[in-house]
Amino acid sequence: MNDRVVFLLRAAGPILGGAILWLQYFDLKDSLRKEPRRMLLFGFLLGGVAAALASGLYDILAQLGFSGPGDEPAAQLAYFVGVVGPIEEGAKFAVAWAVLFRTRWFDEPIDGLVYAATVAIGFASLENALYASHVNWPTQIARAATTPLTHSVFSALWGFGSGHALLVEKRPLRHALWIVLPLLAAAVAHGAYDAAIVTLQKPWLASLLVLAVWAFVIAHARHVVKERAVLAGSLR
Repeated sequence: MNDRVVFLLRAAGPILGGAILWLQYFDLKDSLRKEPRRMLLFGFLLGGVAAALASGLYDILAQLGFSGPGDEPAAQLAYFVGVVGPIEEGAKFAVAWAVLFRTRWFDEPIDGLVYAATVAIGFASLENALYASHVNWPTQIARAATTPLTHSVFSALWGFGSGHALLVEKRPLRHALWIVLPLLAAAVAHGAYDAAIVTLQKPWLASLLVLAVWAFVIAHARHVVKERAVLAGSLR
């Protein structure tokens, strides 16, 4: 077995382990009607498609002369918030909207969170696989444990919004706002996270941002499930 194969196998373990851990975590948020395991796997694989789509968009921008954030702090902030966040959250949203949100299994508002998270975890896993050859072993472990969560909590914002828009909100304007505004919030939060790490070089600030969004996701998931349980009880 050559060194390249050994390296890939070594990298695959933590990446898959982190993915399974966080897939299970977000699956537990849906305590009313669990999603089929094949749909979670499908969402995970679509996350890889989203990562490939985002990579293609970056390549197009590079050909147009937008190859990176540059050296100036203001340019970096603009790039992360105006390019990275919209591309990566937009790619994840696009595959979820085009496929997962149109299946018969998407039948509860909390499903928006579950499917957004599965796509985000697949996206992060492929991203980790691509980065594996460029970082050392401890960094691979750290990324495998944290990036699926980071991607998931940001994508959860548009997941919640889409679930509400598609399954609850009937008024056209509010329907559109529930889709667009959470997607924008996810893109800005994602870009701010990257800027905190790269531009400000303050990982602790990026961690605080993730923890704040994660706390919101936990609280809102409980609210959505409780609200749905009360509604289901009143219909019996």
